[in-house]
Amino acid sequence: MSALVSFIGVELLLRSGILARRIRLKFKIVLAVGIGAGLGFINAFVMSALMFVNTGHDLPMLLAILVFAAVIAGYASVRMSANISGSMTTLALHARQLSDGNLSIRMPSNYSDPDVSDVVSAFNEMAESLEESAKKREQVEQSRRDLSAAISHDLRTPISSARVMLEAIRDGVTESQEEQDDYLERVLNQVKSLGSMVDDLFSLSLLDAGELRLELHPTAVDDLVEETLRSMRSTANSKGLTLDSSVEGTLGDAVMDSKQVRRVLLNLIQNAIRHTPPDGTVTLSAARLNDRIEFEVRDTGEGFDPEDSFNIWTRFFRSDLARTRSDDESAQSGLGLAISRGIVELHGGQISASSVRNSGATFRFWIPDARNPAPAV
Repeated sequence: MSALVSFIGVELLLRSGILARRIRLKFKIVLAVGIGAGLGFINAFVMSALMFVNTGHDLPMLLAILVFAAVIAGYASVRMSANISGSMTTLALHARQLSDGNLSIRMPSNYSDPDVSDVVSAFNEMAESLEESAKKREQVEQSRRDLSAAISHDLRTPISSARVMLEAIRDGVTESQEEQDDYLERVLNQVKSLGSMVDDLFSLSLLDAGELRLELHPTAVDDLVEETLRSMRSTANSKGLTLDSSVEGTLGDAVMDSKQVRRVLLNLIQNAIRHTPPDGTVTLSAARLNDRIEFEVRDTGEGFDPEDSFNIWTRFFRSDLARTRSDDESAQSGLGLAISRGIVELHGGQISASSVRNSGATFRFWIPDARNPAPAV
């Protein structure tokens, strides 16, 4: 009967909301333990008083034992609640520092309590995620600033050059029709450079947004290589370069976006021509390996430092030698390699570059035949 009364009393106490009030966790723990110990003490004392015959001797001894047990229980509850409350206080302190911008803050992970340890692990994981997100945001913001600065610089050069030549024609500075035609031709070239740069920016924005869609269809790879070489041969000849090809066997057909793959080849060949001095050679190689097509563009130009093998894919990257180029060469968008990597990876392939300074450069990429894609390596 007394047990039933105790359970009813505890249930009424819990429903009263005392333990749900906004009080410290350690006080709630002590209160809960105190209620349990108090009810146990009362029940044991009442039952013993009714049962014992020698109340003068046995009852005081039982009372002393119960008091001692209550004190031990209270002490244990205070210590346990202090540990848990201390952990929560430390967590709250670290959370405030995290909210104030200290993303490197971490909770110590030497807690023996599994529940507290789980909370600490979750907090540290959240802090690491926030720190990583902040770093990525900073990188994106820095890339945006660099991109804006690079675009402003690269657009300014052809625009300023075209404006100067047009003003010269307007003011009658040109002395002959031949000189005026030369100025107009150079203005047209600058406008073409601007158009090409705008196209590159648009393509890059589509790649970044994941909105560039491939139009896959069977393509005669041999014809693709020949068409690419034919379209670039006059450019190479005008600079005194030899544009050569090396095709291993018959490449046959492959399912790909021929327009985008051709753009990658053109970007790589243009880059090779731009970095190769007169009397040099640019070679386009192609081969079929299992279910993928491999391409290689190799030149005998100035090359680049091996440590730049990662940076060359960065937008608007300029090596030291690139800073001394002519106006026509420096008017390039500086986005060709970044776009090429995006197109190759969109096909499910990989692209890489290797070089030794003053010993030429080699760019390689492969794309899977979409009819039976090759596994990534």
